[in-house]
Amino acid sequence: MPKFIVRTGAKPGVEIQAETNRTLFGRAEECDVLIADANVSRHHAQAVMLDGIMALVDLNSSNGTFVNGLPISRIFLMSGDVITLGETELVYVEGERAPREMGLDHSGIMPRVRSVEAGNASSQPADSEVKSHTQMFESIPEETQTDALKEVYQKLKALYRIFQQVADAPSLKEIFEVIGRAITVSTAAERAVFFLYAEKTSDGWQRYHSQTSVKLHHDAAQIAESTQLLDRARDEERVVLAQVDKRGEVDFSGGMANAIAVPLFRGKQLAAIIYVDNPQSRDAFSKNDVDFISTLGVQVSIRLNQFEQVQQLKQENVQLRQKMDEDFVVVTNNETMKRVMAVTERVAESDATVLITGESGTGKELIAKSIHHFSARRLRPLVAVNCAALPETLLESELFGHEKGAFTGAHERRIGKFEVANHGILFLDELGEISPSAQAKLLRALQEGEIQRVGGNKVIKVDVRVIAATNKKLADEVANGNFRQDLYYRLRVIEIELPPLRQRPDDIPVLAQYFLKQLRGKFPSNVQKISPEALAALQRYPFPGNVRELRNVIERGLVFAQGDTLLPQHLPAEVHASSDGLGGLNDNLVPTIAVLPGSANEESMAPQLDDDGEPLTLSDLERRHILYVLDRVGGNKLKAAGLLGISRTTLYEKLKTYDTPAPVAE
Repeated sequence: MPKFIVRTGAKPGVEIQAETNRTLFGRAEECDVLIADANVSRHHAQAVMLDGIMALVDLNSSNGTFVNGLPISRIFLMSGDVITLGETELVYVEGERAPREMGLDHSGIMPRVRSVEAGNASSQPADSEVKSHTQMFESIPEETQTDALKEVYQKLKALYRIFQQVADAPSLKEIFEVIGRAITVSTAAERAVFFLYAEKTSDGWQRYHSQTSVKLHHDAAQIAESTQLLDRARDEERVVLAQVDKRGEVDFSGGMANAIAVPLFRGKQLAAIIYVDNPQSRDAFSKNDVDFISTLGVQVSIRLNQFEQVQQLKQENVQLRQKMDEDFVVVTNNETMKRVMAVTERVAESDATVLITGESGTGKELIAKSIHHFSARRLRPLVAVNCAALPETLLESELFGHEKGAFTGAHERRIGKFEVANHGILFLDELGEISPSAQAKLLRALQEGEIQRVGGNKVIKVDVRVIAATNKKLADEVANGNFRQDLYYRLRVIEIELPPLRQRPDDIPVLAQYFLKQLRGKFPSNVQKISPEALAALQRYPFPGNVRELRNVIERGLVFAQGDTLLPQHLPAEVHASSDGLGGLNDNLVPTIAVLPGSANEESMAPQLDDDGEPLTLSDLERRHILYVLDRVGGNKLKAAGLLGISRTTLYEKLKTYDTPAPVAE
């Protein structure tokens, strides 16, 4: 038997059986459920049983009747609905068992239950209040309300099921099948056809899917749809009704329509049209049929938007993955590096800690990205921390986080990189720079999988794979007492050592060509190739800055080169020094300043002279070269400093020393 269970009140859990066809709620003495609450009207609401279906009707109450938080005029109740009358909440239950999650509490007012004979309580409001809430249904005459409400209830249930099926459908075809079936079953429609809008076709329409009623004969189903109706719905972007006769003549005058076209949109763009008609009977559609079909069209448009968003996300995902592939690509022609890459792929399959060693610029972070890409954690984050860039006081906070008030300036809790990288990989670059205190905490995190925020006492479990990199000889640091021995052995479960570029000169040409192609996409350049002489000069240079320096050399060459070929004179002076047999930096020689491209002496490499014919000093050569580079980059000091291989601060100091104003960037 249906019942109402008190959710808030002096004694929550009290059950009110709906023993009669009408149950009156209010604070008047004659009410079936007496609620002593000033916010409840004398005759507030009435529950009416109509052929086994419970309806709740508001009786023009002052403060309204609410079901599941929404104001109602009249509504059919479903098991579990929460009814609010003033400060009292009741849960409607069909059957013997109450919903598991009723959320009962011990506050509010306890309504008093009184039994009266059915029909003794007046169904009219005794208060003269003004109604100010939502009217869900039109008023229904007393003599017909049972059948009418049952019909509305059944339609709502049908719509709910259809919407749920549309939401669960994984493809456009399945959505159209659900909608087409609903239209031909629930309305007088004999056929529902779905057209995709395609501008490239002759008439703009692609017949995608058709659903017919069982009562439609095969011959009638072959009758062509009206392109006039389709075009009008497309042009006016609205639901269009028409009368279509046996000859295909279309009448848009507004008479009895036996054909409907409902446009579907993806965002603001027309995507498809639902074409519904009665090609056999020519029967007209009722207003309810039109409303029903239009409502389904709105729901399909929502799903089309969702499909569009999912497709965009997939495309963005593909683009991001392509960029990730470019970011960690390792270009090599060297057998040693090929063995390193083979080890990298095998290492990626495990969860072991990895220590990557090698000189600065050899590509340690690139190897870390490769391990992440090939590992089972590739869908989780790769979080990088440059330990050398952070002062000792902030490094622990960066790695492990801190609590609010842990130190001066800690105005709020901060999540550390270990927590951010949970279930992913944490890359610690320049690990040899961390303090003894941070080393101890890092060892605990590696051994126990636990961290504590700075200033906190809570132990936080983390699942993080650590990849560390350093250009220091950690074994020497351990011997000198600067690095914990236990942490060193814990980090180098697997060690990958990267050879410097000078030990693999066969990689220089392929890397140079790769950087040329990559950098041409960053800024306009006519350079298409590198001359054999320039490649030979690059291979003779020792590259103390390794791969990173080679990339910078190619970028500077692209700025200086004016033709389609990168020539030796477009390379920095130190590269010339090694190629001319003067030795490189390994010979402890001071590198000369590059000859200014475009000068009269560029090709001959003759010394630069002042106005008196005397050779320029190194200081004057440097000043001229800096000003030339600044002019080539439009006065952009940051870019000029990068091309010159110095910091922006150094550039400012040199300009100040020369007492020469730099070109201003536009």
